[in-house]
Amino acid sequence: MLLHFALPFVMLLSRDIKRSAKALMWIALLVFVMRLVDLLWLIVPVFHNNQLHFSWMDFIAPIGIGGIWVWYFAWELKKRPLFPFNDPQLADAIERGRHEGH
Repeated sequence: MLLHFALPFVMLLSRDIKRSAKALMWIALLVFVMRLVDLLWLIVPVFHNNQLHFSWMDFIAPIGIGGIWVWYFAWELKKRPLFPFNDPQLADAIERGRHEGH
């Protein structure tokens, strides 16, 4: 529970960490790994008489399912524009962004 929720929660209270893409990546990776550990903790002992046992499927299945999700996400993303070209307020938003960014 400490690495799964409490530590990331406390770390994300800092503005500096939330502004750093690298720090956010490491926090997301920590949460992801701890989620996998949590799932293994719940599932694996039931099938192997209270002994810790790893199979190649324990590593390949999340990668495969994640790969299918990323493929579907990218496939759907190609159908939709990421930039609102026909927005009547687009020019104002770009101009406002230029002034706020500097």
